[in-house]
Amino acid sequence: MTSQTADGRQLHGPGLTDVRMMKVVHDNFRRELGLSPAAIRGTVAGDKRRTRQVAEHVGLFLALLHHHHTIEDDLLWAALLERVPQELAPLVHVMESQHETVAGLLEQSNAALDTWRTTASSRDGEALAQVLTELCTALVEHLQAEETHLLPLMAQHITVAEWAEFTAQGMSSIPRRKMSLGFGMMLYEGDPEVIGLELANLPAPVRRLLPPLGRRSFRRYARRIHGTGTPMRSTDLAVPAANHVTDQGVSS
Repeated sequence: MTSQTADGRQLHGPGLTDVRMMKVVHDNFRRELGLSPAAIRGTVAGDKRRTRQVAEHVGLFLALLHHHHTIEDDLLWAALLERVPQELAPLVHVMESQHETVAGLLEQSNAALDTWRTTASSRDGEALAQVLTELCTALVEHLQAEETHLLPLMAQHITVAEWAEFTAQGMSSIPRRKMSLGFGMMLYEGDPEVIGLELANLPAPVRRLLPPLGRRSFRRYARRIHGTGTPMRSTDLAVPAANHVTDQGVSS
């Protein structure tokens, strides 16, 4: 469950905005980007069809991550800086530095992806797999810091309306033809209570149909990309040690 952070701070409840969906989204990034290097390395050199298939997957998640960080900065981070600057002071330098690192690796990943998509060579595939591994290492560290230190502040100081706008803009980045798949990805390891709250906002027929359709879409997609309908979960992937805040910022 995702009711609170590791140090016991609540992410929902009376007087708080329920921000638990952020953890569900983060888990999708951790899992799908974390598993991508293996999918790339498992592609036979010269197999253009398989290369395009895996490249589309990687490109989708690189684009979703870029959009996620952009709206996070615009809608959440800016509001927190205005409302609770003193509470954010220990975090500002580290969080901005992490965002810059992730942004730089995103740019490198997209360039390497374009090259591999064109050549389908093992050398270019390995170059992409390596930069994606670097991206995942930096990303996991950043997401853990966000979940530990920023989500509790968001629950306290971001309004329900602002959170709804952030969620809506996040969903808008998912191609319409992939909406069922996107929901299936969230269902795969998302907190059932959080997913249930999202479903409650949908019309009754959609509430009934979306879960089985989503699960089926994800199993089919995961078999195609990862070779199994039950890929490794984000919690099973190797991750850096959790970070904590000091007076100088975040440290390990």
